[in-house]
Amino acid sequence: MDLEPFLKIEHKYGLIQDKINGFAYWTYFRHVVEREIMNKLDSGGALYVYPIRSKWQQAKARLGTVKYALLFSRLPRGKHNVLILNAERRVWSGDCYECIYTDRIAAEYPDSIVLERPYFQKHFRPVKTENLVYTDLIEIKTMLHWYCWQFLHKEQVAGIRKTLRDKICKPIEEISRAYHVEYNIESVLDKMVCGYYVYQTKRKEFGKILDCVNPHIILEVVGYNIDCMIVNELAAERHIPTVELQHGAAGKTHVAYNYYPGTQVKQFPQYFFAFSGYWLSMARIPLPQDRLKEIGFPHLCERAKEAKKKTDKRYPYQIIFISQPKIGEMMSEIATELNELIDESQYRIVYKLHPGEYERWKERYVKLAASGIEVIDNNKVDLYELFAASTYQIGGYGSTATFEGLEFNLRTYIMREGAYPAVAELCEMGIAKFFDSAQDLYQLILSDASATEQKSNFWKENALENMKREIDLIMNDRSTTTPCDVSNSDCSR
Repeated sequence: MDLEPFLKIEHKYGLIQDKINGFAYWTYFRHVVEREIMNKLDSGGALYVYPIRSKWQQAKARLGTVKYALLFSRLPRGKHNVLILNAERRVWSGDCYECIYTDRIAAEYPDSIVLERPYFQKHFRPVKTENLVYTDLIEIKTMLHWYCWQFLHKEQVAGIRKTLRDKICKPIEEISRAYHVEYNIESVLDKMVCGYYVYQTKRKEFGKILDCVNPHIILEVVGYNIDCMIVNELAAERHIPTVELQHGAAGKTHVAYNYYPGTQVKQFPQYFFAFSGYWLSMARIPLPQDRLKEIGFPHLCERAKEAKKKTDKRYPYQIIFISQPKIGEMMSEIATELNELIDESQYRIVYKLHPGEYERWKERYVKLAASGIEVIDNNKVDLYELFAASTYQIGGYGSTATFEGLEFNLRTYIMREGAYPAVAELCEMGIAKFFDSAQDLYQLILSDASATEQKSNFWKENALENMKREIDLIMNDRSTTTPCDVSNSDCSR
């Protein structure tokens, strides 16, 4: 989706700057509007497959939230120089689950404290992360606050909804015309109204945490998550620097990393640590150039080397499919058809599901489930070991994993339909090749007799050292300013 019309229209109406009682409604939900319009334009599958739970399972999950709140939601006493908002979707590593984006840097700063939001009302355990605090108690308080307003103050909630409707109706009508789609604003209105009340509670609760911890720096993953955006807003008021660590393909079609030129966004982090300069050139991030840093990906630097050393290729040619919910139905059928074409004595297919596809994949990809292809449907199988054992990788849409696979010199093929510009550019650069069908892919595999090793410009080397250096520079700079007065803050929760 070309974002230019979207960015121009939101700039025309001043939506980024507009607020209702302090709540920057558009900034918090612009990515939702863009995603829903994109879904109208794209006939592919959903971006995420959500679990279907029985009433008992729902009740059990809520009890789990209470358990996490009681056992793991209390802040350690005292000040911590580094506050980290990690990625809740941990992956299995050896004997525990780790956050691949923050655990390494947290270990480098023993006085750091890590906040983790729930992942579908649960957390992955066991973990080795020190000073880990779950935010489930905040989630409970937030939902209770919302339910109270929703059921006891219906007229006030209706008034907020009307105010929001009046503000977004014309801009969204214009955006709809620009993209030639019919868009019903009720869905995003529901989210904005709920977000208005969620914001009130979370701003209060995260404000308490910042005043208690009084960090010199805040590191975060997925900066457009509502928790991160609220913390960014609060941190800006307290003159605490915030840094987002890149976690995915932040390209020119990802609305969370693209704004109209000159836009200042209080909810955006003050620094952005990118995998490399390549990614910084792909997006219109609303920060001055000196706040954009080429860092690398510490997890990739370390784990790729380990995987290459210890992984043996058990098959002459292994083909790994990197799936995503949006293209999963089509890609799974291509994998199934390719499996019928290949010589199984020479080639073996592994189908790696995206975590957003784990739920109900056997119901959605019936042919794949019956094909005999090995399907990876959990976070306990190391992706890099799969790459190290493979010769070919098949990707598409906007998968960052495809770029990670290039570190293993895999011969790379991209499904043309639905490919994001960042991924499609791999073909334009001669690093990968497009395919349109299983037969097309089969012929490409047969004709590629040897791999061509190319130095990747997608990942800066010495990532952990780069990250530590930049973090220390930011903290040292901040330490020369007057810290916030937290003498009267209440650290108990």
